[in-house]
Amino acid sequence: MRETDESIPTPDTDDFTNRERLHWHLTSALESAESMTTKAYLRGALAACQDLPPIPLVECPLCGKVGLPERIQVHDCQ
Repeated sequence: MRETDESIPTPDTDDFTNRERLHWHLTSALESAESMTTKAYLRGALAACQDLPPIPLVECPLCGKVGLPERIQVHDCQ
């Protein structure tokens, strides 16, 4: 975990995709929310997050490894 400027522990960038990190933040916020209105908004945001279209996989032009674009950008090409 890493600390943001608000001292909220967040997943390391290597552990989660951006979509997984968004889901993690929304779920964490829902768990700590006290207002029923806030919880309703967060449930709606989680539902919208789950309804996002899938991210197409890409292939590394050098080694042929296939994966999510953000992971292929930082993988160790061999």
